[in-house]
Amino acid sequence: MPASGLATSPTQLKTVEHPSIRCLVCEGELQPSALPGLKQCAQCGFVTADSALDDNALAALYGADYFHGEEYFDYREERDSLRLNFERRLDTISRLAKGLQGRSVLDIGCAYGYFLELATERGLRARGIDISADAVRHAREVLHVHATAGDYLAFPRGSYDLITIFDAVEHLARPHLFVAKAAAELKEGGLLALTTGDIGSLNARLRGRRWRMIHPPTHLHYFSIKTLSRLLARNGLEVVHASHPGVSRKLHSICHLVLARRLGWGWAERLARRLLPDVPVSLNLGDIMFVVARKTTLDVARTM
Repeated sequence: MPASGLATSPTQLKTVEHPSIRCLVCEGELQPSALPGLKQCAQCGFVTADSALDDNALAALYGADYFHGEEYFDYREERDSLRLNFERRLDTISRLAKGLQGRSVLDIGCAYGYFLELATERGLRARGIDISADAVRHAREVLHVHATAGDYLAFPRGSYDLITIFDAVEHLARPHLFVAKAAAELKEGGLLALTTGDIGSLNARLRGRRWRMIHPPTHLHYFSIKTLSRLLARNGLEVVHASHPGVSRKLHSICHLVLARRLGWGWAERLARRLLPDVPVSLNLGDIMFVVARKTTLDVARTM
């Protein structure tokens, strides 16, 4: 989830005691997990970080370095690969909605606006929101899409046929409130589409504490299809699609994440960038879930 703020190393951030002992999915009791640094709900199995960050510290994680050198080698250079991901997701959503031409969509965590660009090209009335002012500036001034900088929870209430939250819920301090507000803003029969890591996947279970998605404090929450479906159901949303599609990334970005960020082999990353073409590569480790849910009731189960 891109956000604005000063670039700060996670090791420099001071965590605070977990704000609640209750699960945000089912309100069950959170207990120590078998995975170090995490807690797990004794009732539904939802997994979350054992520490939290205040809003200022959380925002500081997602400065310019997040897009250029940390999570992404260069986010702007990822445009083609990101659009491939968005195209595949939008194709699936369009089939479920039986067409999207002329419908309204809100993209929460719109970053540099690549999904908004695609949605607009396909005839949707698209707008987005992101707390990264720099990213939103690029979306507005370079791509000329309708993007707003700000906090979605403080954003004026709207009404939409489709709301998307791609690769974001794991970063949010209060994802249950985002889901509740999104559910309230969907029109009857509208769709909420999300992507996030699946801690219930085979790869996550085999990797255990070494699963690549476990890295608090940038990833705070770890859903499975079961726990995410339960949270959605509490808000009047019925899952109509769940899959584990492949994800496209630029080859140089993959080298950066694996060689430099994970292994600390900066020399190997520099060598790979010189020798390898920077082309989109699709990988599927089966641990990223794509979930689409439909609003089935006029009144959601949770209210803001």
